[in-house]
Amino acid sequence: MTITEFVVETEGLTCALAAPPAPAPDPALLLTFSGTRQMALGRHPYDLATKAFTDAGHCALSFDLPHHGDRVGPCGEGIAGMCAALIAGEDPFARFVADGKAAIDACLKKGIGVNSGIFAYGISRGGYCALRLAAADPRIRGVAGIAPVTDWRVLKEFAHVRDRPEVEAAVLDHFAPALVRRPVFLIIGNRDSRVGTHRCLRFAQRLFESEANGGESFSEVRVVDAPGHGLPDEGYVAGAQFLLRLK
Repeated sequence: MTITEFVVETEGLTCALAAPPAPAPDPALLLTFSGTRQMALGRHPYDLATKAFTDAGHCALSFDLPHHGDRVGPCGEGIAGMCAALIAGEDPFARFVADGKAAIDACLKKGIGVNSGIFAYGISRGGYCALRLAAADPRIRGVAGIAPVTDWRVLKEFAHVRDRPEVEAAVLDHFAPALVRRPVFLIIGNRDSRVGTHRCLRFAQRLFESEANGGESFSEVRVVDAPGHGLPDEGYVAGAQFLLRLK
């Protein structure tokens, strides 16, 4: 695969696009997120979804999450930076959604994903972001969250502010109704204390309840025997395979 970068001028956002060595007749687009674009497109195991899509002739795009990579600012780096920004009134998750929509706009203008569809995939914090973006943008046909954060109050970086209303408002359960009628794939280890297996399953239950009200379900949830916050390689690949079947 070949990786090129471009800037979405309206947002000043640097995106990295992975093109397949042998393109399908009408390539789909995967938006894939970890911490940085380099991780999502080129670091094992975060790049397994990218490889699955490009091997099948499709494209994959990523950009740095707010407060990661090239986007570290005064509030700090990583999840701690996201937390500080949220408390300071600079919502990093709303920022991410705006970035994602702008990236999709730019890709569609380039003719990427126009007919074969746009999909989202994310790992851990990137899983939360992918699910938030899918909830906000109906152009995303399906989404996969791999050991996703679903409730920031579980994370140690948010421990000192877990009772703040803006942190509760970011709980992913609130966004489940917006995902109804679109396929959602979730996978997590049965002993994930970092993001909370129980919180992921609570979000899944909220999603199933919302789908039941809509009359049909398109979602799949897997809990695998895995200690800690990691998964075997096949767990990361499973989310990509789920999305590829939607084409």
